[in-house]
Amino acid sequence: MEIFRKTSCKKMEGEAIESFKIPSIVLMENAGERIANYIKNEGEKFVIIAGVGNNGGDGLVISRKLILSNKKVHIFIVGNLDKCSSEFKINLDILINMKVDICHLKSEEDLLNLNRLIERDTLIIDALFGIGLNRNIDGIYKKVISIINKSEKVFSIDIPSGMDSDTGKALGICVKAYKTFTIECIKRGFIHNEGVINVGEINVINIDIPKELKEKNSEKVYILPREAYIDKIKKRDKLGHKGDFGKVGIIGGSKDFVGAVYIASEAAIRTGSGLVTLITNKDIASILKCRVIEAIVKEYESTYEISGLDKFDVIACGPGLGRSNEAKEVLYKSIKETKCPLVIDADGLNILSENKDLLNYIKNRSILTPHLGEMSRLIGKDIKSIEDNKIEISKKFAKENNVILLLKGYNTIITDGEYVYINKTGSSKMASGGMGDCLTGIIASLIGQGLSLIDSALLGAYIHGYSSDFIGEKMYSVSARDIINVLPKIIEDLLCEN
Repeated sequence: MEIFRKTSCKKMEGEAIESFKIPSIVLMENAGERIANYIKNEGEKFVIIAGVGNNGGDGLVISRKLILSNKKVHIFIVGNLDKCSSEFKINLDILINMKVDICHLKSEEDLLNLNRLIERDTLIIDALFGIGLNRNIDGIYKKVISIINKSEKVFSIDIPSGMDSDTGKALGICVKAYKTFTIECIKRGFIHNEGVINVGEINVINIDIPKELKEKNSEKVYILPREAYIDKIKKRDKLGHKGDFGKVGIIGGSKDFVGAVYIASEAAIRTGSGLVTLITNKDIASILKCRVIEAIVKEYESTYEISGLDKFDVIACGPGLGRSNEAKEVLYKSIKETKCPLVIDADGLNILSENKDLLNYIKNRSILTPHLGEMSRLIGKDIKSIEDNKIEISKKFAKENNVILLLKGYNTIITDGEYVYINKTGSSKMASGGMGDCLTGIIASLIGQGLSLIDSALLGAYIHGYSSDFIGEKMYSVSARDIINVLPKIIEDLLCEN
């Protein structure tokens, strides 16, 4: 599924009308009919609340289709009918000619009537505003949305009324949708800020916009279907041995952060790596040797003792590394003495942010996995400005530095600088220490098993989040250890779906 900004949506629809000569009223009919076909099975009684623009016109088509399906429908129109769109007027006239009762909502009495209907377990269809809204909602519209939000089952058309379709922020007030039937594509606002919550379940409705217009106006931002991730999982060769499944080096750990490198190593092992070597400071090596059973633990007292890095298929550097001068030397060595792919996380990223010359040595072979705080340090911008423009900032950084960037958080962003992918798995149940280290180990393991950098980042993020979703069905919170324990089962279950 593709994600678009409002300018691209408008351009795409405008070109369908102007270049392909598809009448706007035909697109409206397609939208209304197809949405009605979904909604009609949800119940018997409906309240349609329509504005006077084309979003409201969609609502009137839906009303007509539901009436023709013998549903009980109450229609409320909000707005100045003298300023309605021509397509809205056509559909309003059809309903008037069908002798349908329509309330032009103006008075407090009308609001009370609407409120009474909503309290009677009636399903609400929100067709007040579309993506063109660019002002804060006030007056009667604000009162109407407040009433709408008393219902637990609201179906929004294209976008929840009151949402900024690019940022997801509420323009004063926003409908809290149970489901949103969005036209042709997912809107940017659905994955940002409070839009994530207010949009509810997303259903994309195709209204027959020509495919070439989608391709022409594509912003190359995608949510991949589950099947796309499953297709990336490699089946294990029956005759394979441990050398065939990746030699993974994990460098990190310090006196204050023993657990991080342990978690990364365990995650790599459980994701299916053939050989995992943990390289760490002598101060904590003895602790790790007692904990890590299936991995080799190599210790160093001085960075001069770190050797053999060129033997690895992939190196993950950063978990628990610290930010000392020695840690900086370790990262320099990991980068400058290797040609293999790198996964850089945690303190590795913090050191990079203070030594940006190192970015010149990791081009075309690295995945960086910052959270918002680490990203802020990397690019020198505050977290809020990144949150408001995550896709463009991530894409720009990846392109300028020739790296794969995985910006962690709800709706994780993964980009190679040209294409952007949004990972929808995972939740706030994962908000605990060690989660990033676990992801680092998973991604490093997948690279070692022969996946490309971009596929490793995509599949790693998906498996990481999906493991949490699987466990979280019966648990209040999920730890990195919980995820590590289920990794082999999750990967096998996904593989069996193929």
